[in-house]
Amino acid sequence: MKPDLRITDPDDFEKVVARQCMTLGYEVVMPTKNNPGYDIELIKGKERIAVQVKCHKAKQNTGQYKKFVAFLELPIASNFTSGWFISQSGYSKNVLALAEADREPNLRLGTSSQGGIKWNYDPDLAPGESPEKEEEEDADEKNVKDEAVKYFGIFTCKGGVGKTTVAAHLAGAFAIMGYDVILLDLDPDRNLRKLFLQDQDSDEDASLYIPPNKKGFSGATITVLNADEWDERSYSEKVVICDCSPVLSENPKYLIRKFDYCVIPTTLNPLGIAKNGDVITRTFKHIRKMNNKAEMFCLINSYSGAQSYEERNKHLLALVEKPIKEYQKNDPKCQLIHPDYVKIRESRALRYWGYHLVDGSPPQLAFKSVANRSAPRTDFMQLAEYLEDHTSITSTRDLD
Repeated sequence: MKPDLRITDPDDFEKVVARQCMTLGYEVVMPTKNNPGYDIELIKGKERIAVQVKCHKAKQNTGQYKKFVAFLELPIASNFTSGWFISQSGYSKNVLALAEADREPNLRLGTSSQGGIKWNYDPDLAPGESPEKEEEEDADEKNVKDEAVKYFGIFTCKGGVGKTTVAAHLAGAFAIMGYDVILLDLDPDRNLRKLFLQDQDSDEDASLYIPPNKKGFSGATITVLNADEWDERSYSEKVVICDCSPVLSENPKYLIRKFDYCVIPTTLNPLGIAKNGDVITRTFKHIRKMNNKAEMFCLINSYSGAQSYEERNKHLLALVEKPIKEYQKNDPKCQLIHPDYVKIRESRALRYWGYHLVDGSPPQLAFKSVANRSAPRTDFMQLAEYLEDHTSITSTRDLD
């Protein structure tokens, strides 16, 4: 077995790529940190190249590819003649297929290894002409805490309350707001990963690109990873949302301990409430045994606003509120998000989310507008804004 020679420090990998570019005859300019869209600038004659560098364990996915292509089309990138996307781990088959289909004339995709940069996509090659392939390497497993990363756990002791749907669409709302998001699929069923796969015959690219709301911005990405693919030092994303298994012991302990915030979905029906809110307070206690810092938010999901249910909702909500208020006396970091402020309404769009797995269409969220309205989009944007207002997540904006 070959020794693993991958670089685990993104700064070191940037320097390696910079040296490799210098050997190709380019003047290298290392911009100030956190430039939007690129990490290195190359100059040679009239050429000015924006280079984005990724030191990841997993292969680069469709969302990351689309975001870089979108960046190259922005006014802020107009001074660049082309862009290079350089990875340490290579690219998914979907990315390479997209690159061949798009034939972007000002884009190159490359993989950096000890032997230099090998081009996976080069517009100067004829369509179908195969560039040199990189060798497969095993991934190093390291997890070093980056205090800037904000972890959200979507967890409940009871299944069937929409945990995966909430995790995915909260990620979508944060992406609309401009955050690149990592979704960690911790549930053994791996349903979240399936829902984001670009190709159901391949497990290597689970991602989504969310276009920007305003012109002049490059949008954001959602990348779905398994726990063993996640390494904080290798990704620039600062928002991590964990779709947890309802069995606490099935979730990696080191991730449970990292939760800054936890969202606990419940429904306003007798089974969802389960003996006057016992499931919710039990969930609070489970998390608290392993994590004494996390702020926890109970969220009402699949809410029916029909007038005929008004009295029932009021009574069931009181049954939820009572044990939470009692529990808060000893643990003030736990709260119910009152549905007057935020609730996820019952909708056909959410009920049929995932139908793309049946009809073979590309992955998407349940945010499609009907008559210029989208209840799920509105509800999850309100949830994301509520969490922005009640957490320190906005501190990550300066670090993206």
